[in-house]
Amino acid sequence: MPSISRREYLAVSATTVLAATAGCQTSSCTPTDPGVAQWPQTRASPHNTNAVPDQPTLTAGGDYWASSLADDIDITGLVATNDTAVVVGRASREQSGIVTTVQLDDGSSETTHELNRRPTGPPALAGSIAVTPVLGDYTEPSTGGIVALNTASWTTTWTHDTAGRPNPPTVADDLLVATSDRGDVTALDTFTGDTQWARSFGDDHQRASIPAPPAVDDDHVYITADGSAAQGIYALDRETGETQWGIPGPNIPEPLVRTEDIVLASYDRYELVAFDATSGDRQWSKAMYDGDLFAPAVGHRRVFSADKETVYALAVESGDVQWEQALDVAGPPLVVGESVVVPTTDRTVGLSIEDGSELWAVSEASSTGYVPVIRGLLYTSGNTVTLRTNCE
Repeated sequence: MPSISRREYLAVSATTVLAATAGCQTSSCTPTDPGVAQWPQTRASPHNTNAVPDQPTLTAGGDYWASSLADDIDITGLVATNDTAVVVGRASREQSGIVTTVQLDDGSSETTHELNRRPTGPPALAGSIAVTPVLGDYTEPSTGGIVALNTASWTTTWTHDTAGRPNPPTVADDLLVATSDRGDVTALDTFTGDTQWARSFGDDHQRASIPAPPAVDDDHVYITADGSAAQGIYALDRETGETQWGIPGPNIPEPLVRTEDIVLASYDRYELVAFDATSGDRQWSKAMYDGDLFAPAVGHRRVFSADKETVYALAVESGDVQWEQALDVAGPPLVVGESVVVPTTDRTVGLSIEDGSELWAVSEASSTGYVPVIRGLLYTSGNTVTLRTNCE
């Protein structure tokens, strides 16, 4: 039987408010019907590319529906596959949270499942299983873990505990990699939770933080670590967890991105660097001067990187700058079709991948990031998920 929340406000937290509104730039806009989604984890794929370059290019569009959770719920993340989005939220005054599914065609939701631990970010999806990062219970607030929940039966499939606050997991087929801010790196079977190998970075005096979800390819798991005993980039053997190569260096708080034959690292304040994925040899770098680099998106043989004031398009093979666009950037860019979607401090902007020219802009800005669907874009604000689709 589906699990129903014990608290009344959670039991009704999936109350749906549908609105087919003309929310675009002109009053004649009719939002088109959405398609399906393929965004099963926080940056779309285990390579962390933050891109769906084969989808139709977005336009300004209009709001197709909005689905609101209970007033006391703050959304911490969402992902989507096929015709369903999975939304995770936390109760503002409780050590608990919720997981609910929302249908992309109309925003409807039937069942909400309560988590007895506070979620920290978006889940990763593997079929019907949603694997959500959570904190420990109130007696051990510095610990955490991940919970694998079957959204078809609303039963817990498996759990895994971590030392420290967990990152969103990375899923690559039957492999799931869990990491935490206390240096834990664990490879698990996605569907059973069985441990395949485990590593800990740091030493007995200080555990190194793993600040972001890893990138995973067929051979390696790529992580960054930050601590006095371990700091830099590490490529771990996918099968054993043994270190294949390492690059000591400055703090890299953003996710690594794996594309073609390189790994991209966004150094904390000043540089995007490409390393050979097999050997770790430095291939190219691009200096950036406005601080707080965001992890890049990759599509159409270009790297789209950003600091706080500029979006850059670079050639994957050389790092040569193709174009620059000045914007007040507030989050990482993502590639959707032939466009780059950029969150700014007061709006969301679509840029052409060819020359960086502005294709459209809307006043909405998401609190947790964006999830593309075919002909549309999911975004969140407070306790509400909205689907905006292209105009017909």
